[in-house]
Amino acid sequence: SSTLVGPRREAFTSLSLSASTLSQTVFLSMASELESEAAELAGQCMELVEEFEEEDTDIGFDGYKAAKKEAEKFRSQNSPLDWLRASLKVLEEVMASAKHKEQQLIGRLREVQWAAKDAGALFKDAEDEAGRVAALSALCRSHLLRASEPDAPAAALKAAKEADELCRNITDDRIQAEVLLLVAQSHIAKAVATPYAEVLTEEVNKAVEASRTAEGLFRQLEDRRGLAKAMHVTAKAMLRHTDEDEALDGERIADEAMEIFRELNDTASEVAVLLTSIAARNETSGPESALMLASDAAQDWQEEGSRPRDVALALLLAATFRLELNEHAAALEDCTEAQVLYERSGDRRGVATALETKAAVFCSQKRYDDAVQALEELANVFQRMGDKKAQGKAYMLTANMLLNQLSDEVETDTQAEFDKKAPKVGITTADVQRRTDNGLQYANKASKVFEEINDEEGKQMVADHIQAVYDKAIQLYCRTNEPDMIYYMQNKDTPQMDESKCIKEWKIPMSSFAKTEGMDQGDGFLHIYDPHPPPKM
Repeated sequence: SSTLVGPRREAFTSLSLSASTLSQTVFLSMASELESEAAELAGQCMELVEEFEEEDTDIGFDGYKAAKKEAEKFRSQNSPLDWLRASLKVLEEVMASAKHKEQQLIGRLREVQWAAKDAGALFKDAEDEAGRVAALSALCRSHLLRASEPDAPAAALKAAKEADELCRNITDDRIQAEVLLLVAQSHIAKAVATPYAEVLTEEVNKAVEASRTAEGLFRQLEDRRGLAKAMHVTAKAMLRHTDEDEALDGERIADEAMEIFRELNDTASEVAVLLTSIAARNETSGPESALMLASDAAQDWQEEGSRPRDVALALLLAATFRLELNEHAAALEDCTEAQVLYERSGDRRGVATALETKAAVFCSQKRYDDAVQALEELANVFQRMGDKKAQGKAYMLTANMLLNQLSDEVETDTQAEFDKKAPKVGITTADVQRRTDNGLQYANKASKVFEEINDEEGKQMVADHIQAVYDKAIQLYCRTNEPDMIYYMQNKDTPQMDESKCIKEWKIPMSSFAKTEGMDQGDGFLHIYDPHPPPKM
């Protein structure tokens, strides 16, 4: 090649400088665009966090508090990518710690997943591995929240393993340990979902392996809170084990984790570990043993003072187990005391939980008027909170209780009459009509609330329940009454009737089916066929 001299050299130098300037401008423009998108996504994440905070005003977990503080720091420093990374961590922590996640977070998971996936793509463009791990962690946590859905455990594990793979390029043991805990929890979710004992044991062992590795990393970091969190996950896994000795070790590890949280004054995490222990005790030893744990916790926290919400939670757990043991009077006392504590603390969701539990106790005692009153109060609490979906569900609970109770009583007396025995309840036609109308009024209230918020799932729930009650009534009538007509099918090969292929018809008197003029003529009967629909004749 020839050497550039004179004007040619100046032209080349000028062109090179122009290209360099253009490249730098493009790079700065891309960086600015990335930062703008990062700031927008971070804002979306924090908006979701704020909404979840409104739903659960006392998110007292120290990990959540620390993550939120760091996010606020990066926001004030005008560092969008760092802010987004920290915001995703806050979102993950709030999903992991919010007490009412099943009711409040599930409905927003789609938005969380969109934000996490968008953030992951942005961090990939920015070649930010730690950011991609944060996005995948939030995505994994969102799948764990819906772990009861068939595809969720596998989706959670996929996101966790991708994050774990990325961690190999990051020299941060704390991030690695946190991701390993997500891997472990994903394996636990798979263990819970499987009906096969061998698969359960395999998934539990994988979970323990991951959480134990995380424990080791937290020990190296001298992070006691992280260690206790990892031990809690290990305990969750081992308590799922089919081997009794392994399960007992799980209880011991849970106690050790709880003690560390107590020493750190992290009461929210202490309570979370206790809930794990109580659930495991109920599953392995029954409600009597679980009741003892819950009652002891309520007494201990009462003596400590300054923990009214924790005491209320323990009392409600105790009430649930007492209900299962038919200790109704004691259960009502626990519910009432818990409701008072929640009211004093300003925890409206806690009040709602207490009212729902109280209604269940009243229903078990067949004190249906008291149960209706508690559920009405429950609906009013949700209305004041602006939670229309929960308000509709409270009305639906009321309708469900009233209509099912009525259906059971009608079935009892109808069956007694069919068996030529005296009625056990003595329900009258007028009672049936009045109480049916009452139950349907609450169903209609629920339907109207769901209609207001365009909740298709809620509206379908109401329709399905009404249909189920109707179907049960029809089945009862057909079971306790001989068919009005039987149609026999003739065998095509012989002149004989094939009695195995007959169609039964019941004609149920229905005033609403009375004859009218025009096309909509009826004979005053509802016609039911078995099989339904009848084959063409």
